[in-house]
Amino acid sequence: MTDVTVAAIAAMVDGRLRGDGERIIRGLGDLRTASGDRLGFVRHQRYAELARATKAGAVLSAIDLQTPASLVLVEDVHVAYAKVATFFHPPPRAVENDVHPRASVDDGAELEGPVRIGANATVGKCKIGAGTVIMPGVVILDGAVIGRDCVLYPNVTIYGGVRLGDRVILHGGTVIGSDGFGFARDQQGWLKVPQLGGVVIEDDVEFQAGCVVDRGALGDTRIGAGSKFDNHCHIAHNVVIGRDVVMAAGCSVAGSATVGDRCIFAGLVGINGHCNVAADVRIGGGTNLFKDLNESGDYMGNPTVPLKEHVRMMRKLKQMGRESS
Repeated sequence: MTDVTVAAIAAMVDGRLRGDGERIIRGLGDLRTASGDRLGFVRHQRYAELARATKAGAVLSAIDLQTPASLVLVEDVHVAYAKVATFFHPPPRAVENDVHPRASVDDGAELEGPVRIGANATVGKCKIGAGTVIMPGVVILDGAVIGRDCVLYPNVTIYGGVRLGDRVILHGGTVIGSDGFGFARDQQGWLKVPQLGGVVIEDDVEFQAGCVVDRGALGDTRIGAGSKFDNHCHIAHNVVIGRDVVMAAGCSVAGSATVGDRCIFAGLVGINGHCNVAADVRIGGGTNLFKDLNESGDYMGNPTVPLKEHVRMMRKLKQMGRESS
């Protein structure tokens, strides 16, 4: 169990301490049930009463409030909480070589120890960096390269020709490097077009459960550093995703589309093939994009329009409905 003082937590998050900085904190807790060695947080004024009655030892907050706990005031509670939570619950990391006897590891695999490989994992002639954790049931095929301090959760599949950077996290059921959807039709039916490229995923990328990234038809499908993807996202062949992009659940990006840095897509956004999305674009949920977006900003709807225009259209439709009734 990790013990840390409230003062150390305040320094960790660049916060301003009010109260006893020598209190020992051993973890996180809900303000309603936390004990004196736990830290809670307040995101909104509506929870001030909980802070006033809590038995937690410390509280993170962006607003000055009354509480018997030691108070750590920060600019952004969400960011501060993420830092403290990661301190108490860091990602898994191999600290010694640990290959389960039921794992299958090819003699040609290059393991930069320490590496942890779980039961029933299959590791081909690939490269795996130090600190990486391969959980049970993972399959890594010949020719893949896995960076340092990565975490591959159960039943992840990595095809050959895939290169993962450092600190990449892939959750259960995610598949990286499967064939892109390439077929040509003749009089007899559909002919498969071999997918000969690979996938490059840069540092600090996370895919949550059940995602798929297809290999390129000739070149590589590329995912920029720091990007994050919720469950069931699909990235098709030869897509290029920029840095620090975030996509909520169910987003799909069709072949050869490009997405600029720092874009944010809400759930179930679809990007048509060969579309280009500029940097710093935010797209509302359920939008299907069929044209380029060349300017940063907020967009939504079908057809896709700037968010303010979409809101005006919805209000107009609502007004028309009232008038016709």
